[in-house]
Amino acid sequence: MSVIVIGSLIIDNTIYVQKLPERGETTFAKSSLISYGGKGANQALAAHVAGGKVNLIGCVGSDSEGDRYKRHLEQMGIDSSFLITSQNHETGSAFITVEDSGENSIVVNSGANQNLKRNHIEKSINLIKASEIMLLQQEVPKETVQYACEIGNKYGLTIIMNPSPLKPCFDVNNFPSNILILNKVEAEQLSGEKDPLKSIDVFDKFELESVIITQGDGPIIFKNSSGPIKQFQPPKVQAIDTVGAGDTFAGTFATALSNKKSISDSIRYAGIAASISVTKPGAQGAIPTKEEIESFVI
Repeated sequence: MSVIVIGSLIIDNTIYVQKLPERGETTFAKSSLISYGGKGANQALAAHVAGGKVNLIGCVGSDSEGDRYKRHLEQMGIDSSFLITSQNHETGSAFITVEDSGENSIVVNSGANQNLKRNHIEKSINLIKASEIMLLQQEVPKETVQYACEIGNKYGLTIIMNPSPLKPCFDVNNFPSNILILNKVEAEQLSGEKDPLKSIDVFDKFELESVIITQGDGPIIFKNSSGPIKQFQPPKVQAIDTVGAGDTFAGTFATALSNKKSISDSIRYAGIAASISVTKPGAQGAIPTKEEIESFVI
């Protein structure tokens, strides 16, 4: 089974500090890192590295960063021929501050990602029809994501929606999907319930096949249709950088599902991958291989 990822490509500019600065405060960085990111590309790479057959649809700028990103993906084994080059926007960028605890704050300049349009999806219809799982996020225009949902449903793909970064306009009903992956904050914002064990029940009304709520180093909560709530505790590790952990989870989960693992086993597999990823700096550079995941002892 193959996975089609539609989403963003971003150059990450990361600085590491002891603690996040207060408003008006100047602080000194311990180190810095420029790397490849963007939720779409991160998830595609995670799915690929975990052993999946993956294609990526996205948009970069007509600049040196965009050219380098395409070469990077090719070197990592992902076909870049389905990427669009925007003549009007620079390649997207993100400015990330990571403190000693591993927690982070992020500001994104979407750049070329905002130029990924419906017609670009239409040009890749045959690629989508040949796929079985579609993985989506919210770093490209909502109209594009909505159309991708429409096409995915039309051709019978299993659609995994990871609505991050969560936008005020997001409504589950407008993005018909099979599986919803949220973090604890997103689940609270969408459900109005602070307790994830309560918030997950709110999603019953949307007739989703599964809802998954991640909680960092806390237990992953999930529910299939109207079945019982289940939990999985990912391995406890010493986190140094949580950037991209959610993307690692989503991409690895998609590949596990494409390899015919059950929802429960796919969550367990992806939870291990996400835990490994936070022990390394950066987003894509921290994504564990299939061998690393399978050799990890809880």
